Amino acid sequence: MTTKTNNPHAWLFAYMRNIQGNEDRDEVRKALVFDYSNGKTDSLVELYAKYPRAYQQMRRDLSQKKRADDPNLDKARKRLIAAIFSNLERRKYKPDTDYVKRVACKAANVNRFNDIDLMTLKALYRRFGEKNAATHNAWADALLESIADS
Repeated sequence: MTTKTNNPHAWLFAYMRNIQGNEDRDEVRKALVFDYSNGKTDSLVELYAKYPRAYQQMRRDLSQKKRADDPNLDKARKRLIAAIFSNLERRKYKPDTDYVKRVACKAANVNRFNDIDLMTLKALYRRFGEKNAATHNAWADALLESIADS
């Protein structure tokens, strides 16, 4: 029986594999580490051990970039925007894109539209979509009133 060790940096190597046109991954990794350590080191192990906050910041930043580039997220965002537009137009509103995004953010309890995760985008799409709009009218009315009050 072999024991499998857990590599705490596996996420970074997976991220590096997904970058197109990245033939010299070792140099790119060193440059990233050097940048996030403010020039203190180019060693990933040293960054992890001596500068955990910088390591966590690098992980957070690269993970957010990966999520923002997800084509499923993009499609779900566009679907939600379209569903909210049609829902508001049925209610005789004349919405613009900023207003629609404010409605989505208020419904998801986030500050930025791009911070809404995929599952929440899908759930909101189901609530605002035409098939379920009648069952969620009271919820949508309360949401729109709260935006008008703010």
